[in-house]
Amino acid sequence: MPHLLHVLTRPARRSLIVFFVGSVVLTAAACSLIGEDNPPWDTDIPESEAFDADRAGWGPEGRRIVFEHNGPIPDTTAGGPGLAVNQLWVADLEAGTRRPVLLGPAVAPDWSPDGQWLAFSTRISDAYLYRVSVDGEQLTPLTGPNSPNPDLEETVTPEWSPNGDRLLYTVVAGEPRGISIMKPDGSEARIIISYGVMGSWFPDGEHVVYVNWDQRVEDASRRKQIYRARDSGSGTEKLTDLPNSGIIGYPSVSPDGTQIAFVHRAEDGSAEVFLMHADGTGIRRVTQGPGSAERPEWHPEGKTIMFSRELPGGSHRLYLLDVETLEVEPVFPAQEAQRTE
Repeated sequence: MPHLLHVLTRPARRSLIVFFVGSVVLTAAACSLIGEDNPPWDTDIPESEAFDADRAGWGPEGRRIVFEHNGPIPDTTAGGPGLAVNQLWVADLEAGTRRPVLLGPAVAPDWSPDGQWLAFSTRISDAYLYRVSVDGEQLTPLTGPNSPNPDLEETVTPEWSPNGDRLLYTVVAGEPRGISIMKPDGSEARIIISYGVMGSWFPDGEHVVYVNWDQRVEDASRRKQIYRARDSGSGTEKLTDLPNSGIIGYPSVSPDGTQIAFVHRAEDGSAEVFLMHADGTGIRRVTQGPGSAERPEWHPEGKTIMFSRELPGGSHRLYLLDVETLEVEPVFPAQEAQRTE
């Protein structure tokens, strides 16, 4: 499918774009319950505003977030409402405001440590990586046509290194494929871990955590597990040995490097957030709610985890988990309507 970039109107100093796309299938994960008895899981929490919000990342100061919003976009040719697509939005949680940055599809965004840039991938048959300023300007392709890596396709889930000097991402299809690294300008792109997916940095910037198969042979005994390795791909260390791991993913390391949050299949079949020590011990389930949890992300202070839920019916909501009390609250409470800029 050819890649089509269509520039939309430019409201209030922001350039809004739309990518007409297919879809890319990301590898995720699943498992059985390991954890404490009767924690205060998110089964009775304040109502969330009816605003679709998915897979978010924190700004470096811990006040703002970037997230996906699935909603209709303007149809500039027919003058009517357009397709609903995953748009890129930014919210200031202290000010109670939010605004669109790119009228999508733009998925799996991540905020640079210096606060100036957002990296994301497109949900198209040939998934590409882009970088854009927080104001929606200076859109720069990093993979695919007109980029430093024109032959790289199916590139997803970019994540800035702790000091902002590299991007970790995954090539999810073709050969070779796996956990990859590049400079923020798209240069020096290379695969470091073959067949790995969903990579994330340790705070030291020298190690990564990721998901991979526990063996290369494709048979019924093969399971996805969480691993740790150096940023060169050396020193591979298997952290989990979980059963029924068809759904396991989104590992995220705490700012102090001592804990890893991830998504795993619970006993009831839904995907929930689990925590473990950085060495793979002490695995415990910390959420329970309707639908399935996705992409846990640690707040920069390390006391809160933001995660999203795909609810029955397909809509998405963002929630905050207190790591100490395990209490959950919506990012956008129903009684506190956000102001759209």
